[in-house]
Amino acid sequence: MPPTLPPRSTSPYYSNGAFNALSPVAVLYSAASQILFGLFLRATPWKLNIQRPDRRGESMPLDPNNAKRRKVCICTGSNCGIGFETSKALVEQGYEVVLACRSRDKALQAVEAINSGSAGGSGGRAVFVHPLDLSSFDSVRSFCGAIKQKYGCIDVLINNAGLNTSGKSERGLDLLFQSNFLGHFLLTEQLMGCLLKGGGGRVVNLSSVMHHFADGLEATPHQPHSYEYWKYVAQYNAERSQSSYTPSKLAALLFTLELNRRYGDRGLRSIAVNPGAVNSDIWRNTNRWLVKLFGLVYLTSVQGCSTSVAAATQDFGSNDVEYLQPYYLPTKWMGAAFPAFEMLGPYVGWRITKPRLPDDGTNGLNTAKHLWKASEELAGCEFDGK
Repeated sequence: MPPTLPPRSTSPYYSNGAFNALSPVAVLYSAASQILFGLFLRATPWKLNIQRPDRRGESMPLDPNNAKRRKVCICTGSNCGIGFETSKALVEQGYEVVLACRSRDKALQAVEAINSGSAGGSGGRAVFVHPLDLSSFDSVRSFCGAIKQKYGCIDVLINNAGLNTSGKSERGLDLLFQSNFLGHFLLTEQLMGCLLKGGGGRVVNLSSVMHHFADGLEATPHQPHSYEYWKYVAQYNAERSQSSYTPSKLAALLFTLELNRRYGDRGLRSIAVNPGAVNSDIWRNTNRWLVKLFGLVYLTSVQGCSTSVAAATQDFGSNDVEYLQPYYLPTKWMGAAFPAFEMLGPYVGWRITKPRLPDDGTNGLNTAKHLWKASEELAGCEFDGK
């Protein structure tokens, strides 16, 4: 069994309800900082593209061990929004990007849009191989079988797809938690051999500022972030279905930590990213007037893909990088950011930032082990390694 977690009182996380209380602070901070940046740095508000990854690429990224092989990336949820823009940016850098989507028709439309767009002479291309429905473990396994037949080696896996509304999955699990996390957990396990084959690939996990608010007290009788807690959160319950979003985003971050611990010495690198507050397709079920309001203050999908593209392609020169987010932070020299500063603010492309980790005496590693064990049982899989 994993080590015992500390008592509830030591949790460094904010409650889910605190997000609403901090939202006005985030708006005031964002407005004030935009004005200051505009006045004193002579920069256009919302377009401070410092450290933005180069979308164009100077040459086709090739496998150093095989000069004829174009690097391959798989991006889930890539027919629209952040996933589409991430895929487009990587194609423009010369990658072969597999669009992993539920709908064959929508994926093929996205492939056509990317390949007929601005890729130019980069040598990259978007492709569709097989449908992927992350809410179905059978679909995940079927998709991975098709990928393994086509590709021997995968260089980058971007676990991008996500929901913000829930329901019951075919296995009786929480649809949101299964789609946002457990489906990606199984996808990564099934493709790990391909990721390791080239000397170690990269796994990018989409987290969120909401990981700061996963205090683990949302209608659960179990100790926050324990093995029992993760098993409980994964089960569908109509009375608390919306509360699984914040745990799913903390899970993506903890998954990143454990991937690096287990496979870092084999060349694998995993990075979690917060794309920022993005006016993307994830809001498709939200009131259209509210979505119009989001468009005034939120990032575009092009801006929102910056952290994912950077995590997939940048050489950070250090294995300590675990988390990227897209805003200027006045407290970057400190530990985890004050959440309001990571909710809205001056967009700077991407910034290496400290995530908020559980206070378990191991910087989150013990907690990550609880999540890992519960997830293997829920998804019916077992990673090799430590």
